[in-house]
Amino acid sequence: MNTPSFKLYTLYISGFFFLFLTMGIYWASVESNVFQGIKEMLALRWGVVTFLDFYIGATFIGVWICVREKSIFRGVIWTLSIYLLGNLATLIYITRRAWVSEKFSDIFIPTKE
Repeated sequence: MNTPSFKLYTLYISGFFFLFLTMGIYWASVESNVFQGIKEMLALRWGVVTFLDFYIGATFIGVWICVREKSIFRGVIWTLSIYLLGNLATLIYITRRAWVSEKFSDIFIPTKE
């Protein structure tokens, strides 16, 4: 397999974080379901701020994806995915970009066509 090292490193790192985050989600789910957790978080000011922080960041990542993909439709779909799945969706996107990229900058910067 003649895969560039940046691609392998990105895939390994993304895979590690995906697994780590999935394990954390499972660990939290054993204690209570997500809706109960949201209810409890929204009862705290820091919980509300955490939600604001996440959704503002997710929106900016969605805009970056929209610019990167040169498609409003794809940007909206990925943004909605991030809103629903959190950074699991971000990790999937980065893994997908790494898989099809020829060089490291192709993952993050739109190509000139």
